[in-house]
Amino acid sequence: MKDTERYPITPDFDGWPVTVPPVAARPEDGALAVEWADGQVSRYHPFFLAENDPSPDTLHPLSRETTLSPLDLPEDLAAVSADIEPDGTIAVQWSHGRAASRFHPGWLRGNGWFGGEQGSAAEVLWTAAEQPEPPTFDGPEALRDPALFLAWLTALRDYGVARLENLPSEDGLLMRIAERVGPVRESNFGRMYTLEIKDDPDSNAFTSAALMQHIDMPTRECPHGLQFLFCRGNTTSGGEGIYADAYRIAADLAAEDPRHFEALCDIRWTYNNRSKTSSYKATGPVIERSRTGRITGIRYNTWLRAPLVAPLAEQDRAYRSYRAFTARAQDPKYQMKFAYRPGDLLAFDNRRALHGRNGYDARGGTRFIEGLYSDRDDLHSAIRSLERSLSKGKTS
Repeated sequence: MKDTERYPITPDFDGWPVTVPPVAARPEDGALAVEWADGQVSRYHPFFLAENDPSPDTLHPLSRETTLSPLDLPEDLAAVSADIEPDGTIAVQWSHGRAASRFHPGWLRGNGWFGGEQGSAAEVLWTAAEQPEPPTFDGPEALRDPALFLAWLTALRDYGVARLENLPSEDGLLMRIAERVGPVRESNFGRMYTLEIKDDPDSNAFTSAALMQHIDMPTRECPHGLQFLFCRGNTTSGGEGIYADAYRIAADLAAEDPRHFEALCDIRWTYNNRSKTSSYKATGPVIERSRTGRITGIRYNTWLRAPLVAPLAEQDRAYRSYRAFTARAQDPKYQMKFAYRPGDLLAFDNRRALHGRNGYDARGGTRFIEGLYSDRDDLHSAIRSLERSLSKGKTS
């Protein structure tokens, strides 16, 4: 089914290839049941269908957003019959005299529930032996080739860290690359910052000292989701980057020490920044989970924890579980180590990939690393938009 123009529009701008055609459609207790060529069956609530009806009376043809209120639909709305048209479009007839609806079969298949959690990213969990270096792509070529840029973004999503190399040392280049992913999210360090040694530092990052594994901005209600570090020059000794997959650490804890894992999921720590000019404070567990138990985020930073005000037994449980997590975060088994080379741009998921560094000696050398933040939502949007654009280019 190569020609998709004949299908009804969908409530989005994505492409929905019909890889598995429908073979039967029927009402079931007012809902719609669709049987597919691979033998699977998906079922759709009448409200689900009615609110996503591609009719101009329901779906604005330009914005692709619904124009209905939930109260515009009869409470006992029901599908009374269903048919599959020759091209695979599924037509539904309704009760209460509501006009028939026609649905794109690829969209119905893509939004059908077939059991399990839907739409979760396929994270690749790793240790140092499995991933000694970040997934790496040629920077200038990735900026020229949308498919290679997409591959870099996909690696960042799946591994939590990815690198571009061989980039020129240009003012504004980091900002231009980050803005191809999405809007830059400012922080108390500004829109962009330079990792330099400050006489009066407002973070350990602005010293030459070693940094333990951590995420940035645990002091925010929603910590910044992505971080970009662009090495424009480095002639210092030491200062190697150290990265660890906190999702892998959490998964290993869940399997090998479930008591500590549950404590890290349950106990809420408060983090506050130590600054003379700002006072950010936020609270959350070290390990965040979805309602189905999938790990979705990490809030871990040893030196920004505020005092834990809790009963003594709860303090004991909290500190012991935090120590167990720290022991793994600092274990070389989990640590990917590499030098920051001029022309390297590291992007990483700040709510998954712990980062740290060895201390470095700035005497007799220079170290010029720029940084900024954005959010994971922007990464996922950029991936979907690029996939959609490249897919349309192949079929046009």
